[in-house]
Amino acid sequence: MLKNRLIPIIVLKGEQVVQSLGFKRYLPIGNVKMAIEFFVNWDVDEISIIDIDATKEGRGPRQDIVEKACKECFIPLSVGGGINTIEKIRDTLRSGADKIIINEAAYKNTKFIEDAVKKYGSSTITISIDAKRIDDEYFCFYRNGQINSGKTIKEWAKELEGLGVGEILINSIDRDGSREGYDTDLLKIVTSNVTVPVIACGGVGNVTHFVDGVKIGNAQAVSAANIFQHTEHSTIAAKAYLKKKGINIRLNSEATYENFEEDTIGRPI
Repeated sequence: MLKNRLIPIIVLKGEQVVQSLGFKRYLPIGNVKMAIEFFVNWDVDEISIIDIDATKEGRGPRQDIVEKACKECFIPLSVGGGINTIEKIRDTLRSGADKIIINEAAYKNTKFIEDAVKKYGSSTITISIDAKRIDDEYFCFYRNGQINSGKTIKEWAKELEGLGVGEILINSIDRDGSREGYDTDLLKIVTSNVTVPVIACGGVGNVTHFVDGVKIGNAQAVSAANIFQHTEHSTIAAKAYLKKKGINIRLNSEATYENFEEDTIGRPI
């Protein structure tokens, strides 16, 4: 049985790590080197870096930043932002990334996704979906949540699975930066219609929300961007609470999770 994963997401705007609020406001936090060092030391399963300006600027991820990040990172690293050709995948992997995250290019060219899966394997290709609720339906957006693709979350997730992608990262635009917790209704629509691993993102405000993502939303992995940047032991506290609630999470033998189990329940991290 696959263990559930805890994945911090580093959102890059230019060379700055930023906090995203509703896909509209971005507050600077620090630099990627410091963020990577922080997470490597505090027990996470993977790290994702997403360059949100890359597509708008007509480029792929900054390879110099990826290379610097990989020098500091000793756990699996996923990288996204403006990746729309096989060549950009190749260059990003050569820079040290383990996985590729694709968003807008998947809507515009499904053949590209098929080719990417064929050449690099399903496990290398993650598709991120930014979803927003309109009336009683969830629609998939791209270009940092500005453009409605016209596809519903259910049909797009099923189409992506048919293309052979390895996993789906699902982010709620409505919950982004809200600290209200994951949109578990959104998660359940995706997880009940595909068999590939689903990564939950968007809205985490305290450690109980990670449990909701797994137990209610049925996500295989839980992720967050904003909250992890501010508290030194936040990732260990999160895993301690997941462990306490019976989640099948990978544990670091050097960490003392018991120190965090009682004082993190329901508390913002």
